[in-house]
Amino acid sequence: MMTYMGGDEILITCGGRTIPGTVVMISTNQVSAMIKFDAVLNGHAGMMPVMRHDLAKGIYRSIINGTEVTFQRKS
Repeated sequence: MMTYMGGDEILITCGGRTIPGTVVMISTNQVSAMIKFDAVLNGHAGMMPVMRHDLAKGIYRSIINGTEVTFQRKS
């Protein structure tokens, strides 16, 4: 599992789209995070609060509507 910190630039994948974004904040145990982006992803305009859903696959889900999202650090 990759460890993230607030301010990390990431690539967010949601609904078949991959867009750039940023980790605004993330819990020390990496379970919950707030991510931001310049787009609308499944009803989320610019920000999405997420909680980890599947550690092995790196899947998070929106705490608002369950939207599945993955992200990885930009290289």
